Amino acid sequence: MRRIYVLLGLSALYGVNRFILLPGLAALVKSEQGADLLYRLISSYGADVLAGAWILCFLNLILVWSGRKPVHRIAPAMLFVLGCGIFWEYVTPLYLSRSVGDPLDIAAYLAGCCVYLIFEKYRREKYD
Repeated sequence: MRRIYVLLGLSALYGVNRFILLPGLAALVKSEQGADLLYRLISSYGADVLAGAWILCFLNLILVWSGRKPVHRIAPAMLFVLGCGIFWEYVTPLYLSRSVGDPLDIAAYLAGCCVYLIFEKYRREKYD
């Protein structure tokens, strides 16, 4: 049941990033030049890092609900997120005109996957 809260938390973080952090940083960029790099990084890759964690959390939630073991090992988790990233970045632009592929987005998805795996390891050690 805790995974549903993690999934909701990741969704809330996406909302904070999209509707509070990015508009605030955009206003800061207009007044200060130093915030430009931070704004570009968060606007380009912040949601992608969250997406990598979200997709793995969602997969684990479905696996647990179906009576299977969740993914805890790094190799299967990274391969799954890598496959999703390749699809989103290279296949989706073929049929969705507003989608643009960016190979660095795949690295951001994988970073989010790693963060989620570290969080899961900490949670298992603490609560199991």
